[in-house]
Amino acid sequence: MPEKDLYEHRIQKLEDDVKHLYSKVNGFAVANAEMSAKLDSVLMTLGELKESIKAVSARPAKLWDKLLFAALSAVGTALGTALLILLKTGG
Repeated sequence: MPEKDLYEHRIQKLEDDVKHLYSKVNGFAVANAEMSAKLDSVLMTLGELKESIKAVSARPAKLWDKLLFAALSAVGTALGTALLILLKTGG
């Protein structure tokens, strides 16, 4: 085999190897981009879930606040009514 043919054969093999490696690197880059997009989506969904959990956990506190306000309003109304009755009857 002449020396020129040997070099051409080696160059051709190296070119094939470089193409193969390039396709693998390109495939890894695409897979990495897809994984990054999926991770961003998961993080966004996790943030939405945290907001929902905060809203749900805050709801009982709001209900207790409403109940307390209603009870205080009822007590205030009763005291006001009793005061008016006492003033009307001359106490």
